[in-house]
Amino acid sequence: MTAAAPSYQPRYPRARLSPAKDELLAIEITRESVERYDIQPLLGKLELLSADAQSALHWEGKLTFYFSGWDRDPRETAEIPEIRTYFAAVTAEWPYWLHFAEKSGDSIPHVLRLLCRGHVERRQQRPVGWQFEDPSEIKRVLLQLFDQMNELYDRLELPEEDNQRITEEVAQLIECSLQ
Repeated sequence: MTAAAPSYQPRYPRARLSPAKDELLAIEITRESVERYDIQPLLGKLELLSADAQSALHWEGKLTFYFSGWDRDPRETAEIPEIRTYFAAVTAEWPYWLHFAEKSGDSIPHVLRLLCRGHVERRQQRPVGWQFEDPSEIKRVLLQLFDQMNELYDRLELPEEDNQRITEEVAQLIECSLQ
């Protein structure tokens, strides 16, 4: 008798529905841009993704981002006030993270950590996770991001079934992340 090989279960099972799960576009956000509060280079890149329906459909679920130049800073990126302020300004101009961010990793939770108040929980001086200060703030931010995603779908006349699939993916991701 042979044992069956364990099957791989994605962290967020609905994310397997995303057509982009194996292809990522990683965008670097430099410390210099953050410190100069220069959102234009990043906005220029992001606006290309949402310029038209073809681009929006192609880049759906493929975006991730990272902050470079903070390697010697012991804080998590969401603990750095300059990064939070910068990211909020970018999001005010380009709020389409739920459509474009990858859904099988940490990009959506990272967006929420950057946009919602909280802190890193530490045990014995080790970080163990992020603690949001106000759960109602998460709900408010998510509703705003969903509203903006809906506006993107309306403006570009994107398929409603894609909007529904992404909404389900994000809902499951958030549910799993906040447990």
